[in-house]
Amino acid sequence: MWNSLKRNLGKIMGGFGGLLIALLLIFAWPLVLIIFLVVMGVFLGGIFDVVRRIGNFFDRIYPKERSQKDEDRTD
Repeated sequence: MWNSLKRNLGKIMGGFGGLLIALLLIFAWPLVLIIFLVVMGVFLGGIFDVVRRIGNFFDRIYPKERSQKDEDRTD
């Protein structure tokens, strides 16, 4: 029996993991939803930060030149 448990330890652990996730979804789905939404918010916020940094990098390399119209408005 112990040899059978040792050979199939991954299957047993996977089954218990699936059972745990199923129980969480059945009984604690609002908590799971909140955790999922927080993780997605952090992930998307990280993407926006990277895009902003890339935009700032390109703004430093290629600064916007003021056109003649802009100079006329400020005078």
